[in-house]
Amino acid sequence: MAALPRHFTRSILSVLCLFVLAAVPALAQDITKVAPTGVKVVFENDQVRVLDVVTQPGSTMAVHSHPAMMIVTLTPGTTRFTFTTGKTETVRANANRGAGTYRPAESHASENVGKTVSHVFLIEFKQPAPAADKARRPSLPAPYKQVTENAHAVQFELVVPPDGSVPVHTHGNHVLVALADATAEITNQDGTKQTMNLVKDTATYGTPVTHSGVNNGKTPMHLVVVELK
Repeated sequence: MAALPRHFTRSILSVLCLFVLAAVPALAQDITKVAPTGVKVVFENDQVRVLDVVTQPGSTMAVHSHPAMMIVTLTPGTTRFTFTTGKTETVRANANRGAGTYRPAESHASENVGKTVSHVFLIEFKQPAPAADKARRPSLPAPYKQVTENAHAVQFELVVPPDGSVPVHTHGNHVLVALADATAEITNQDGTKQTMNLVKDTATYGTPVTHSGVNNGKTPMHLVVVELK
């Protein structure tokens, strides 16, 4: 069999390289790269990345990848996902503020196909889910209420009226989402006190701590706490 001309061989290799280079970014793109104006990294460490994501009606995001994650709704919207397999899925965000939805690792493009702005926090889990026999089993006392649970985390909701209190409890590594402006006095395990000023629609990351709390403000305190296992 005659060998292909050298210039023809080079042309084939060039085309193949272009296909490879075009495909790799599509599968590996980060959401902050495909939508830099609508996505803000709130916090990141070796356990989680917390993203503040706002999408306008009609806006789109090119193909990007997520690890397993939780979506915490602030303002609900309707999103159509197009997966790398070609399959599509239209999801209406839970209308309840603070609702949490778990999604496994996936790559997709997305479009806000609704008529409202969508505002959510994405809590991406950067580590594999712990084995069941090694996972932490988060438990928080009333008035905390457990809302959802998945392989990576347990979600709690907390509503405390003015002058209401929360008994001594222990957090592990956790993400706290404030659904309303509020002020609380926190008493730590060693007896020291501190004031916590909560700002509506913000998320913060917390490390293990034991404390109690009192809502010493004039408005109800409303939180979502996602405890990592």
